[in-house]
Amino acid sequence: MLFLDNAESVLDFQGKNAEEIYAMVEELSQFDSVCLCIMSRVSTIPPYCKQLDIPTLSMDAARRTFYRIYRGDERSNLVNDILGQLDFHPLSITLLATVAQQNKWSIDRLTVEWERQRTGVLHVQRNRSLAAAIELSLASPMFQELGPNAHTLLGAVAFFPQDISEENLEWLFPDISDSANISDKFCILSLTYWSNGFITMLAPLRDYICPKDPTSPPLLCTIKDFYSRRLLVDVYPGKPGYEEARWIASGRAPRS
Repeated sequence: MLFLDNAESVLDFQGKNAEEIYAMVEELSQFDSVCLCIMSRVSTIPPYCKQLDIPTLSMDAARRTFYRIYRGDERSNLVNDILGQLDFHPLSITLLATVAQQNKWSIDRLTVEWERQRTGVLHVQRNRSLAAAIELSLASPMFQELGPNAHTLLGAVAFFPQDISEENLEWLFPDISDSANISDKFCILSLTYWSNGFITMLAPLRDYICPKDPTSPPLLCTIKDFYSRRLLVDVYPGKPGYEEARWIASGRAPRS
């Protein structure tokens, strides 16, 4: 049995010696005498490998994970609320419990620190943190190859708490000609995922990447103008913009 952990560092097509490394891993996956297990943030694994997506935890599993590390006697619904706000993300829960245990926080103190710092609290010694894990993906050759629009677009995705419809990518980001391709690369890098036609991301990632000042990114200002213009369209048949703005007449705003 051969395990490749953090394999995104060698399976990134834009990385150094990527083709040679990928060819070697692909060859290994075809040997009957080798059981190859690849753990990677990127989904660009050899086609001969069976791909298993690792889901987030259930509430019960999330609680057991937290209290296995945090050994306080207290059990509280306050912890359940925080676990839900973390989207039951395993790494975030592990870091949260580790920080609380190392600092000997009570549940009340943990709740206060969570409300004050949010995902900023998810940092332990030896540079283990949610930020470090996210920055590893953002520093990958594949992400860097997407160009300057990638980080801006990712921040815009994080800004919309109700996700962004695949059908609305073009009109929301008309100045980014390859927005669909960039969005697909986000999914390959496990920064986002598709859910029922919407591009979304886990809450801890959203909290970290979302612009702290939504008025500063030019792209968000542009999106605001697009929304404003759409709201001003005359919603009558035959008028320009009618088809795009029919949802206004229904009185129900769609998800982004």
